[in-house]
Amino acid sequence: MAKGHNTASLCKTALLYWHTLRHMKPVQFTARISRKLFKPKPDLRPAPDLRTKTGPWNTPPAPAPSMTGLRTFMLLNQSGTIQHPGDWNAPDRDKLWLYNLHYFDDMRARNANKRVGWHQDLIALWIAQNPPGQGNGWEAYPLSLRIVNWIKWVLAGHELKTEWQHSLAVQVRFLNGAIEWHLLGNHLLANAKALVFAGLFFEGTEAKDWLRKGLRIYAQQLPEQILFDGGHFERSPMYHALILEDLLDLLNLAGAYPGAIGKDVILQWERITDAMRHWLNVMTHPDGQISFFNDAAFGIAAAPGVLENYAKALGRQPPPLWRMAWCTLRPLDISGCNARPWWRCWMLRPSGRIICLVMLMPIRCRSSCRLMVSGWW
Repeated sequence: MAKGHNTASLCKTALLYWHTLRHMKPVQFTARISRKLFKPKPDLRPAPDLRTKTGPWNTPPAPAPSMTGLRTFMLLNQSGTIQHPGDWNAPDRDKLWLYNLHYFDDMRARNANKRVGWHQDLIALWIAQNPPGQGNGWEAYPLSLRIVNWIKWVLAGHELKTEWQHSLAVQVRFLNGAIEWHLLGNHLLANAKALVFAGLFFEGTEAKDWLRKGLRIYAQQLPEQILFDGGHFERSPMYHALILEDLLDLLNLAGAYPGAIGKDVILQWERITDAMRHWLNVMTHPDGQISFFNDAAFGIAAAPGVLENYAKALGRQPPPLWRMAWCTLRPLDISGCNARPWWRCWMLRPSGRIICLVMLMPIRCRSSCRLMVSGWW
C-alpha cells in the first residue's frame, strides 16, 4: 500500500512539473541554466557622465507615501524600521515586503518634497549597507524599480551626489547582466524600462548600449504582451495599469530628451498606449476603480483616472468613444467539447457598451459547454 501511495505521489509530482514546464519557452530554460552557471559581477568603474535634459519632465502619478518617519516605513500594511544593516534582508520579513523596502517608491510619492531629507539619508544608508551584488536589493526586479525611482527623483529637480551617481551606474551594470529572461512577462518589461531610463539619463557608449538593449526588449515583447485588443496578456487590470504607466513614463522621458529615441519607436508607444487606455476604460467600474480579474488589488497601480490625466498631460488625446473589432468566443470547458468552428463576431462598442453584435460563424457543439470571450478591443 505504501508503494502504491509513493507511485501515485510521484505521478502527481511528474504531472505537476509537466503542466508547468510545457508552457515555458526555450529562452526560459536556457536563461535558468545560464543564471546558475554565470553570476553577474559588480562593475565598479566610474559612472558615465549625465546627459543634459533639454525637454520638459511632467510629474508622473504619485503613489501614497510609504515612509512614516526617518528610516521608518509602512509597506503592505506592515510597519518597519531600518535600525541595523541586516534589516534590509531580515529573515523574519516576507520577501515581498523586503522587495518593497528596496523599491524607494516614497521618492516619487505624494508630498515627496517634504521628505527630501529622509530620502537623502535613505540613499546614503542603502549604499553603505547593501554591498554591490549582495541581498534582496540587488535582485533584478527591485533593481529595476529603484533605478527608475532614483532617476525620476533627479528629474524632479533633486541633486545626485557623485557617490550616488556611481552607485546608480553600478546598479544598472549589474541589472544589465541579470535580465529576467527566465521569467519574461511584466518583470522583463520592468528590466527594459530601467535600461531605457538609464540609457537616456547617462550618456556615452555604455549608456547607448543600455538604451539599445532596453529598446530591443520592448520591440520584441510589446507585440507579444499587448494583445490586439489593447490588453496585457496576463489579463490583470492591475498589471495592465502598471505597464501602461511604464509606457507613459517612457513617452515622458522621450520628451525630456528629445531626439534620443527614434520617431518610429515613439509612434509605436503612442499607438499602444492609446489602445491600452481604451482597454483599461472598458475594464473600469463606474466608481473609477479597476475590476478584479486575475491578480488585481487596489493601491498597487495608479487609478485609471489618474493614468488618463497623465496621458493628457503628455499631449495624448482621449481614447476613441467608438471602436469596432472582432472577438472570438471559445469553450471555457474544453473537455468533451467538439465545437468547430468557434464563434466569430463583430461588435460596435461606445464607451464599453455593446450596441451591435453580428455573428459571422455559428458554433456547433454536441455537449453543453460554457463560452467565454477571449478577445475585446
